[in-house]
Amino acid sequence: MRKALALLGIAAGLVVYIAAFFVNAPIEVCISQPIIPPSILAGADSVVASPALFRKAWVVIVASRCELTFPATGTHVSTLVIEWGPSALAVAGLIGAASSLWIWLGATGRQR
Repeated sequence: MRKALALLGIAAGLVVYIAAFFVNAPIEVCISQPIIPPSILAGADSVVASPALFRKAWVVIVASRCELTFPATGTHVSTLVIEWGPSALAVAGLIGAASSLWIWLGATGRQR
């Protein structure tokens, strides 16, 4: 019984971890986080940027990659924005899975 609950906990923890990466919406994060450096805007009457790229960054925690390119100056701006809400959910899923794995290994070790 303990082994089955531990395996269920491992599966649930991994599902929560993976689901946390699909919770974020990179376009919303990048729009709320301006990434244009002041040096580009200084002295420019009109700054034209190519369409911005918003994508998820697959790191251990949840993050979004925000990128802009300014063709007139040839400047490429890129930043990695960490999303703390989904990241906390991902960490909780990993902790749950690791705890369940520890319980499962402890239960199988005592049965021998």
